[in-house]
Amino acid sequence: MALVVATGLAAQAQAQVSDFYRGKTINLLVGSGEGGGFDASARLAAQFLPKFIPGAPGIVVQNTPGASGLRVAELMTNISPRDGTVIGITQPQMTLNKVLEPSGRYRPQDLRWIGRMGAFVTFGVARRDAPVRDMEEAKRVKLIVGASAPSGPGVMIPSALNRFVGTKFEIVKGYRSAQDSGLALERGEIQAIGSAAYEFVESKGWLKSGFARMLFTIGMTRHPNVADTPTVLELMQGARDRDVMKLVISGSEIGRAFMTPPGVPPERVAALREAFDRMVRDPEFVAESEKRGFTVEPMSGADLQKIVAEIMSMDEDVARRTREITATGAN
Repeated sequence: MALVVATGLAAQAQAQVSDFYRGKTINLLVGSGEGGGFDASARLAAQFLPKFIPGAPGIVVQNTPGASGLRVAELMTNISPRDGTVIGITQPQMTLNKVLEPSGRYRPQDLRWIGRMGAFVTFGVARRDAPVRDMEEAKRVKLIVGASAPSGPGVMIPSALNRFVGTKFEIVKGYRSAQDSGLALERGEIQAIGSAAYEFVESKGWLKSGFARMLFTIGMTRHPNVADTPTVLELMQGARDRDVMKLVISGSEIGRAFMTPPGVPPERVAALREAFDRMVRDPEFVAESEKRGFTVEPMSGADLQKIVAEIMSMDEDVARRTREITATGAN
């Protein structure tokens, strides 16, 4: 009897979700400009996700760059409707930024996380003709590194490396998107980029043509496609330095993740999570991802919710030391 009742309630909830979404449009906010990995991930989800959501709503992508992705986090927390008609994907460093700036007008742990399409391992990338060929040379020779201001990984990672291992990165901030910094690198305005996705570098043909090389990996482990490029964790000398760097790169585990505002009805959150899980297992989606050069490394919304909660409960001493090193890069 209990099973019959539970099944009936689940069917009723499914019908209610379907009735709600039928004929509606979901706005998918992207916390970056057009052309980067997050924009590409959003457009891929907009193509495949609707067929798995009850009611088959349409999805419209809206690029909403600003403050290294924090604009989307604040919009979803304070302005967006809380009915499931808005989802977002933004820079995963939003969790780190909240630890560093508790006054930010959003709480990552209150957002309802839908699922992760892939991890967000990025790289420091330098032109082949730059005066620095590896991280040892980066300790002796100045390298001009482009990044977006003020709180993204392109700023934080070179700043942390300057502090912990003595590199001589000179950070130039203000590039609006991955495309802008890529053009600047190609024009020779800068000699390196502080953080670039593998898919972006690959799409430019920089590695195949020999135009650029990877300097360091912003992730917990080395990337199989560039296994000779050290992680920033490997470069750390002491345990406490490693703890700080783990916090700085925690966004690599969150990756290209989708969320919806706080307060969305639980049955709609559940439906969106189930739809996302079905999408990342769909053979057509996987084939299209491979065609576009994406590595699918999915994670459920429930697991993401736990990871975000853990980051937000980070030890205060680690948070304080991280604030110290990132303050240097923000100036």
